[in-house]
Amino acid sequence: MKKYRVGVIGFGQMHITTMVDSFLKMPETYEFMGYADTKTDLVSICEKRSTHPAVIHNIVEKCAPIKAYASIEDLFNDKPDLVIVATETSFHCEVICDALSRGIHVIVEKPMAMTYNEAAMMCHAAKKNNAVFIINWPTAWFPPFRLIGELGFSGIIGEVQRFSYTNAESLGPFSYGQNLTEEEMLHEWWYHKRYGGGGVMDYIGYGCNLSRWMLGEKATGAFCMATNIRAQFADIEDHATVVLKFPHARALVEGTWATFASGKIPTGPILYGEKGTLVTDRYGTNVALYTERHQKTPPQIFDPRPLEEGRQDLAHEFLHALETGEVHPMLSPALNLDAMAAMDAAIRSIESGKMEVVK
Repeated sequence: MKKYRVGVIGFGQMHITTMVDSFLKMPETYEFMGYADTKTDLVSICEKRSTHPAVIHNIVEKCAPIKAYASIEDLFNDKPDLVIVATETSFHCEVICDALSRGIHVIVEKPMAMTYNEAAMMCHAAKKNNAVFIINWPTAWFPPFRLIGELGFSGIIGEVQRFSYTNAESLGPFSYGQNLTEEEMLHEWWYHKRYGGGGVMDYIGYGCNLSRWMLGEKATGAFCMATNIRAQFADIEDHATVVLKFPHARALVEGTWATFASGKIPTGPILYGEKGTLVTDRYGTNVALYTERHQKTPPQIFDPRPLEEGRQDLAHEFLHALETGEVHPMLSPALNLDAMAAMDAAIRSIESGKMEVVK
């Protein structure tokens, strides 16, 4: 069996630490050959508490021995088979299009891009160069979310007419024991719109991705109300509510850095159909079906199966995509391009104050 040489590009998105885990479980198939990072005009004044140096250290320890490249160009010139990209969102288009143009396969952590046009450029580059391109969403690997989508497609609640999802709340990317000051946070890319920072870019894409898959069609319009509640020292929004218009349904999508999750209020996704309602939760383990009004206890509960053997994680899904050309819809360029179009329209709606047409 071929052994694939894997490069890591960027540490802006801390999800990189979990992205590499499935590849590390298959040392007979994957070899981490090196890493390179992007450069910004932000110089951290709190390196000991910033996530960035800690993430780099974590990856170097996990993937040792692994080479540090002076630049992304140097890493590309060493001909990796696959790169895992977790840069600041603003660098996605440049880095990914460069990799794909060289025939290097790419897995990128969400969100896909800053704009729809950037996302379209990436998809074009992947198709033109016959390269595997996977957009990773942590929610795509959550069995109850896979199950509720499949139940919706089965017709058990009739035609699905409404979708709702609230991304699991947090107090922002530095809420996990960081306790940074406002001055310190301003030295991190998460609090700068030009790098793709903010709660809108971080969280709203989840609902755009999930609704596109579960409703089975592309949104046609988006209206977004976004506010800056707790991060008024920065030029970002930390809470957003989006209404998406679909040809045969509608979706309500929310995300916030301004509150914390209790674990008691369902995040969804919730699918409302003409014959019933399906409910699951990011902190739950199953899917509940309601078929009558005012039911306090669901008459039926579905437990998800384990993810399909041979496609149960990123490392296996990549091999499956190489062999078959198939990738789960939530991870695919085509569906993510549609989801990015909805997200792009929602972001434009913040400025215009009206519903925007989805490209």
